Amino acid sequence: MSLPSGDRLALLRAMLAQKGLATPRAGVVPRRADPTRAPLSAAQERLYFLELYEPGTALYNDALCFELEGTLDLGLLERALARLMQRHEVLRTTFALESGAPCQRIHAECALPYSVTDLCATPAAEARAAELARAAAAQPFELEHAPLWRFLVLVLAPDRHALVLVMHHAISDGASIGVLADDLTRFYALASGASESEPEPLPFQPADHAAHERSTRSSARDEEHLAYWRAVLGDELPDFAWPGASGPATHRGGLIPLHASHAFVHHLETVARAHALTSNQLSLAAWFVLLSAATGLDDVRTGFAASARNHSGLERQLGFYVQSLVLRATVTPDTTFVELARELARRSLEALAHAEFPYERVVQALERRDGPPLAPVFFSHMKAAIRAPEPGATRARWHFVDPGSARFDLALVLHEGPEGLQGFLEHDEARVDSLAAARLAEDYLALLTRALALPDAPVSELARLVRARATRTRRAPLPFPVRTRKAR
Repeated sequence: MSLPSGDRLALLRAMLAQKGLATPRAGVVPRRADPTRAPLSAAQERLYFLELYEPGTALYNDALCFELEGTLDLGLLERALARLMQRHEVLRTTFALESGAPCQRIHAECALPYSVTDLCATPAAEARAAELARAAAAQPFELEHAPLWRFLVLVLAPDRHALVLVMHHAISDGASIGVLADDLTRFYALASGASESEPEPLPFQPADHAAHERSTRSSARDEEHLAYWRAVLGDELPDFAWPGASGPATHRGGLIPLHASHAFVHHLETVARAHALTSNQLSLAAWFVLLSAATGLDDVRTGFAASARNHSGLERQLGFYVQSLVLRATVTPDTTFVELARELARRSLEALAHAEFPYERVVQALERRDGPPLAPVFFSHMKAAIRAPEPGATRARWHFVDPGSARFDLALVLHEGPEGLQGFLEHDEARVDSLAAARLAEDYLALLTRALALPDAPVSELARLVRARATRTRRAPLPFPVRTRKAR
């Protein structure tokens, strides 16, 4: 049966995007009528209501630390940050209810959230810097008060600085960090006189895009999209019974860092190309095997992130342009790792073809009050999205900062770049304790390494690797629940 033309077009775009070949849509996004207000985008709206449901937490803080070596003029850096705030309206945006509906408020001016702490004479300066970075990451934002980001400069030595950037997720995503780094480096060069090349003006701002998105949205295909999600997620979903879970999710937790070398990434890419797959698809398949082995379930699902930067004018924007989707598949023991990766690739493309239907609408329609969440775990694999700014004569590297909170039972966030593969495994301490999470992080890299060596190995062999490691690191085997499997 042939697909309707709209489905074929959506599927083609999804396939091109997954291969990195998509051409963002062009077209005019008009400036909004009111320069001070705009509706929320669909993605922002879900975050806004989640924040209202559990206010006063750092749950949706994104935090990174950039470690710079070399000469840095703090006065020029402050001027560059001011230019950055002037260029990007989202850095001057807050969120509030007006007449019962949430809206964005764009402020003409607001205080620059910039501070400098000199730690040159502080004993154990690096340890103190790490404490300050964690404290900044864990400090909540109030969505009604600007700005929804902060920037700390920690001076470790005259030629060593740590720059801590914390942004609320409603105004940022992974790609935003790379844009911010590039713009900050350019504005520093302009302020120092090292460059006279001004960036091209942005064709529109995130609030314009949100207003345009709302005005052009059609409900004609919504029922078709919802029918797809009902077919995938509408029946009874198994709960993830984590070994050693102490109760329901508390959203208190932490990050377990992960890192693999540039050589490992090269090997990952080589194996992916040899099987006509992507590194993302292989790392996702390893995530499914890990989840199946850790919970004893065949019926596995995960949330995953897909870029919503589907317009050419969004390439140089700061903002929250991420679509959350759910991927569900059966992990069959005799399926090979490559076969699982291909099946997940197919299902991912199907989900992406229905991505225009907002995730919060899926949750409202399908998530039962007395049932497990649609996506208790999450997966994100970014490529070359995050970069550190390099103002002046500096060299930089970066790492994620732990805010002490957890959005999911488990979330795997990976970034593939010149420095290798780095990321973290986030865990909710009531669902997966820190020792179990650390072991799972090690298991994931061990499993992926084994899968790359034996891509045609059956999933059951890779799952045994996880169980064997668990047995060696505990006095008794993990109490895996009875495996359940649903007819699909």
